[in-house]
Amino acid sequence: MLSIAMARFFLKTLNSLLFAGLALSSATSDTSSAPDVTSALSFSSSKWIWNSATATANAVVGFRKDFTPPLGKSLIGAEIIITAVTSLNLYVNGDYIGSGGGRFAHRFCVDLLPSLNIFAVNASTTGSGTGTVAGLIATILVTYQDNTTDILLTDSSWRAKSSLPLGWEAPAFDDTAWPVATVVGSYDVAPWDTILVNIPADPPILSFAEAEWVWTDVVPASGTLPAGSRAFRRTFTPFPNQVPAAATIIISADNEYTLYVNGVTIGSGSNFKVAQRYTVNFATAPEEVVLAVLVTNTAAGTAGLLVGMEVNMVPSGRTSCTAGTFSLSNVGWKSTKSAIPAGFEQPEFDDSAWPVVAVEAVYPAAPWGTVTIATVAPVTI
Repeated sequence: MLSIAMARFFLKTLNSLLFAGLALSSATSDTSSAPDVTSALSFSSSKWIWNSATATANAVVGFRKDFTPPLGKSLIGAEIIITAVTSLNLYVNGDYIGSGGGRFAHRFCVDLLPSLNIFAVNASTTGSGTGTVAGLIATILVTYQDNTTDILLTDSSWRAKSSLPLGWEAPAFDDTAWPVATVVGSYDVAPWDTILVNIPADPPILSFAEAEWVWTDVVPASGTLPAGSRAFRRTFTPFPNQVPAAATIIISADNEYTLYVNGVTIGSGSNFKVAQRYTVNFATAPEEVVLAVLVTNTAAGTAGLLVGMEVNMVPSGRTSCTAGTFSLSNVGWKSTKSAIPAGFEQPEFDDSAWPVVAVEAVYPAAPWGTVTIATVAPVTI
């Protein structure tokens, strides 16, 4: 008699052989246009889950969910929104899909096998002592070959376990001995009501929530910075099989800025109380999205840069599913205090020696306060 693990392995192999031709014939190579269909996915019916009712600081917990379609149905893909407190890695059928966590959900689009599929996540907590808040929440929209759909939610049907063994995310792994997940809360119910999740959308709904005012790696306690210009850079690399189609960027600087995307001048501003919203459409899908900003402090005093970006992506071979992620001004940015180097705005510029920026304040803290946002006409590069 076959073990469960062997049965899963053979089923996956058989699915791949039977339906590989169908998947190849239905794929499209047009990845240059923006996503044309947006689902109404939300977390409203999903549950926060963990491996126990009490979270442990600095823990890693694995989650698995098996899904087989109803008789007569064949799966083709899934759209997933997901986040965790504090971080996560997502796998589907053993393949790494992407990472995320915190107040900003990620939206992924993935191809599925026609029959049995395995969704696996490892989620981590941080902190110390008692009172650690932890949880994983996800909503998965699966699509069948006949274009009908079903919704999978995080709930007690998932399995969860700490101390993960090697290969725990693989389809053939036998998780039957794993305990079922513990539902630790409903979405938007304390203590998770403070995790005000932002979900990528098409068109994007973008704000400065959680963005940070940043400057170069040295900011005096007085907050008074000398007059002069500084260069800043941030490189966004999409997760596997996610192709950037458009980026929506909101940006403000104290006092003046010029924004470049992949070496192209996008716009400028000179009033930190009024940010600009740019939509950048990519005529040819780039491998990376490189933001470069030249900021000038026109007189000695406060100085800072504030940025939020949402990237919408078309998964390879799929145009009817929205994938997206956020990128904010934070310690992921780099800057230099030295003379502005020629070509710093170009994608190929080497900023590896630049130090990371210093965080001055989380929006909308003083001295900048609330910033209004003015929309600028879209551009294509």
